[in-house]
Amino acid sequence: MRKTLVLILAGTLCVMLAASGCTGSAPATTPSPAATAAPVESPAIATTTAPPSPETLPWAGTWNSTWLEKDGNSTVSILHLAQAGTDVTGNYRYTYPGVGNFTGSLNATVQGNTLVGTYAESDDDTGFFVFELSENKRSFTGRWVHAVNKSELAGSALTWNGVRE
Repeated sequence: MRKTLVLILAGTLCVMLAASGCTGSAPATTPSPAATAAPVESPAIATTTAPPSPETLPWAGTWNSTWLEKDGNSTVSILHLAQAGTDVTGNYRYTYPGVGNFTGSLNATVQGNTLVGTYAESDDDTGFFVFELSENKRSFTGRWVHAVNKSELAGSALTWNGVRE
């Protein structure tokens, strides 16, 4: 019985050696951990785009704005501005009491703390504006005029002011 047990153990050992690849005449080698480990991928770096800062792009952002109409009424709108270097574009929408809802767009150029440009509205109203940014970059005061000639802006009493949201 003892001989049978030794033969069974020897046979099992041979099967295990064959299964592990230890049947050749070359010395056994153990693969390095790097060769057997699953490939490691670098974690993706999350990138977020910070909102424009008043220091780097002083006109970019959302502004609560109010302008004085020719009839003496004030109109309130939310003004959204985007800035790329010295170029500024924007849009706004407003309701004129008793008339309806309108949209507008701006195209302007930064000149120091001043924004000078044109506006166009959905009712075909077009004109010029100039905004002066406050020292803390949180508000602006300005003027606008519905005119064909930009020179009329200098004498305009129509105000357009805003506060950063």
